[in-house]
Parts: sequence; structure tokens; C-alpha cells
Amino acid sequence: MPFNVKRTAVILQKEILRSASGLDDIKSVVVDSTKVAENPASSGRFILEAGTVMIKIPASSKVQPINAAGAAGSGGAGAIVAADIVGIAAVSKEFFLGTGITAGAASDEPFALLHHGCDFNVSKLVGYTGNETITKAALPTCVFR
Repeated sequence: MPFNVKRTAVILQKEILRSASGLDDIKSVVVDSTKVAENPASSGRFILEAGTVMIKIPASSKVQPINAAGAAGSGGAGAIVAADIVGIAAVSKEFFLGTGITAGAASDEPFALLHHGCDFNVSKLVGYTGNETITKAALPTCVFR
């Protein structure tokens, strides 16, 4: 006897802001799907978490997580500097990659970044630890606490 099975994937959004400030100026960018890693907590899912520090990809108009494999910046020897940071991911987003779907231009996604006047909860940010100084320099109108 056949049964109809419906499965849904759920992403629980986390609150990365301490106040509603900064929501009046949101930057729209395109995330390079080849730079989104498989989420170790949920095998087979490629999730870019809210609160991820994002950097521009050299010689490209796209962005990637600061902690992506092979991430490089415009500093000496490819070091990431403040000028490379473009903002913080506003929401979590799943990239549907894997079986039959390869990462590439067709699977790149538009994305919203917070970058001006925000009050961030640093305990919820991804890629902030170890990059505090350059992140603060790149987003001087934001508060990190």
C-alpha cells in the first residue's frame, strides 16, 4: 500500500543582532556556491549560516564566507584585510547542491548582507573569532559586543 511521504528541511534562524538597528541599509550580493561548505552538523546539506562574515572574491563580483576553504584576500600573499570584508550574512540560506546538482554559476544565490549601523551579538557570528580587528575596521559604523 503506497503512502505519500512529505519531507521538509527546516533552517532555524538565529538572532545575530542585539537591536533592530542597521536594518534600513542592507546590501545585496551574490554568493559563490562553490565556496559554501557542507554543514558538518547536517550531512548532505550546504548551509550558509546567518552571522557569517563575508568577503569579496578577488577578480570577481561575488562573495564567499571568510572561513571558506581557500579564501584569499587582497593583502600581501593573499591575506584577508579589512577592505575585503563586505558585511555579515543577514539570514541563513541553504544551497541545494549534491546529487545531480553541482556548485557553479547556475547555483549561485543572491544574498542579503548587514553592513552599516548594526549592533551584532559576537557570540552568534561565524568567522568573527580570529578576524575581530579587520571586521571592526571594515564595518566601522557597527557595534560588536
